[in-house]
Amino acid sequence: MIPDYLTFIRFQDKRNILFFYIVTLVLLGFYWRNADFTLSLHDAGFIGGICALVFYNVISDLKAYWAYKCVIKNIDFSYFKGRECGQKERLFTRPAIAGVLSFFIFVLFSMALIMLIAPAGAAIALAVSVPPVIYALFFVARHSYLKQMPTSVVEKIRYKNLSQYLLLSVVASTVLSLLTIIPLRDKAQFDLYGNYFTLKSIITMCILCAVVLAVNLLFLCFTKRYVFLGRLFLNEINLFFSPVLPLRALHAKPLWQRLMLLSVVEFFWVTFLGLVMMLSGIKIWFEVWFLLCYAPCLIYYYYHAYWRWHNDFMMSCDMYLRWDEIKKKSGLW
Repeated sequence: MIPDYLTFIRFQDKRNILFFYIVTLVLLGFYWRNADFTLSLHDAGFIGGICALVFYNVISDLKAYWAYKCVIKNIDFSYFKGRECGQKERLFTRPAIAGVLSFFIFVLFSMALIMLIAPAGAAIALAVSVPPVIYALFFVARHSYLKQMPTSVVEKIRYKNLSQYLLLSVVASTVLSLLTIIPLRDKAQFDLYGNYFTLKSIITMCILCAVVLAVNLLFLCFTKRYVFLGRLFLNEINLFFSPVLPLRALHAKPLWQRLMLLSVVEFFWVTFLGLVMMLSGIKIWFEVWFLLCYAPCLIYYYYHAYWRWHNDFMMSCDMYLRWDEIKKKSGLW
């Protein structure tokens, strides 16, 4: 029996809310830890940016996911019959615009909590109350997407290749990582002006880069095959979206070997940068120094995501071609 839309989302939202809580607890927990377990109004903008990026990442592929659900018809969408998406409502379904609007919402929300509650209490209150706010915005965006689903197929390819699609994800994850570690710039162990080429500073930056990479790799565990299948149905990508797998020899190695090799490269890279900074006498901002040190990890993150999503895309292509054959042979659809 095909479930109706309201029954399906009641079941799905139990997992969605749990997911929002896990993600926000991890990211806000890291930020709070880096800020020495205290918050001020100065932190509201950074917290708002973290929450807005989480919301942006949640809805960026939402339309493609529901396109897949609409096409295979394993849910009864009669609930949306006769419902149209207004012009103003359509603006909110654009991930970039929705992300910017949510940024201001989360900044104001964070400022209110920090002003009304003591710093320690504000952090706990944010961890508890932010996920329901993300869910409320997500709920509105989901309804708006489904209202315009019948007219969502496009005539022009949106993403020419996986590299173009992946670039947005890499930029978003990098900005999110920077926002999470920004409080560290005020800590004594990261005040490296003129002290870049020391064993302590090298090991400290290597550990920081490893932690940031580990968190980013953790978020890559979620599959994209249904998203890619939805984008195929929407005509936003085609079957040539990811024709080849780059660096096959490196991909063929076990994960632990790749990470060990990356650790060696990262250590020598940070050491080399520290030597250059010491000889040149240049002093730079903490955020710039982190990005320079993080470069090998960022490159690995790009290829790791490419390998995972290439495999997901291959699976989605197989599902897409099978569905095309089923449609031709069956008169039910």
